[in-house]
Amino acid sequence: MFSILAVVAVCLGTVTFSSHLASASALSTDRARANQLLKQINRISAHVDFLGQKYDLAKIKLDKIASEITNTKADVQVIKKNVAKGDAQLRAEAVFAYVTNGSAASNNPLFSNSASKIGATNVYNQLAQGNVAATLSNLKNYKIELTQERNILASEVGRAASLTRSAAKSFHSASVYQSSLNHALAQVKGNIATFIAQAQAAASAKVVSSFNAQSLADGTTNPPPDSRANIAINAAMQYLGTWYVWGGASHAGVDCSGLIMLAYQAAGIDFPHYSGAQYQDTLRVPLVDIEPGDLLFYGYDGDQHVAMYVGDGKMIEAEMTGTRVHIVPVRLGYGFFGLGRPRA
Repeated sequence: MFSILAVVAVCLGTVTFSSHLASASALSTDRARANQLLKQINRISAHVDFLGQKYDLAKIKLDKIASEITNTKADVQVIKKNVAKGDAQLRAEAVFAYVTNGSAASNNPLFSNSASKIGATNVYNQLAQGNVAATLSNLKNYKIELTQERNILASEVGRAASLTRSAAKSFHSASVYQSSLNHALAQVKGNIATFIAQAQAAASAKVVSSFNAQSLADGTTNPPPDSRANIAINAAMQYLGTWYVWGGASHAGVDCSGLIMLAYQAAGIDFPHYSGAQYQDTLRVPLVDIEPGDLLFYGYDGDQHVAMYVGDGKMIEAEMTGTRVHIVPVRLGYGFFGLGRPRA
């Protein structure tokens, strides 16, 4: 009896111990998977953001080229009229030279004071002003200019077509990456979701704590209520809950640079609809001197993503496809490039 009970006890103890080991092993696996997924999500999200801003840049360039094409077409039409006018003038002067045999009108019988010739005299005097050589030279210049403008137009149309293909390629690539992102996000559940949330919360808390220690407690004060920075912040707040939309710049949908453009537009500061250009249009500011209204840029040259600092270690952003405009703790880790302060 004793020996049987002992064996059962040993077996039960082994099962319990193995169960704990299995549970610990499963948690360890989930934690490792969570870290792997978080890195994957950050990497894919960053690339989708970059493609979105690349799409915005293509749109800016396309708008500029469209304007150039319109102007070039107008120039071509003006030159065409000059060519037509030159052709007509050349024909008239050729006739005039032939009729007068190169002599002055006053010495040619056709242009005598005879009343019967007055009509013909007026016609040729009106049509044949100048000389054949000068008109021919002008006509050649017009035709050269026309050829040049047509070449410029063809080049502009080619560039527009190339940019259109580039924008379409960015959009297609982003769709592929977005599918990968959705697949990664679908795996964020159970223990994995808990571990990812903990990792993100810990990172955010660390950043906010650093912010409070380095800037807010270092004498940084909020700008006056009527300042452009606060006007921009309040304008950005009006878009809270608005869906992220590629190239969007309205309450129907915004992307990251579209949100910033609209916010500062309300404050009387114009920004292009592209984060990289917005970075170039702002003043460099050390992180310790950050103030509400300053912009946080991500990616190489700030061309991946942009958000606005609103104070207390938080920022407002249109983050990525599938999200709404929201306020989150500032991110200074993955992809952070630097700060920019809009020029007043």
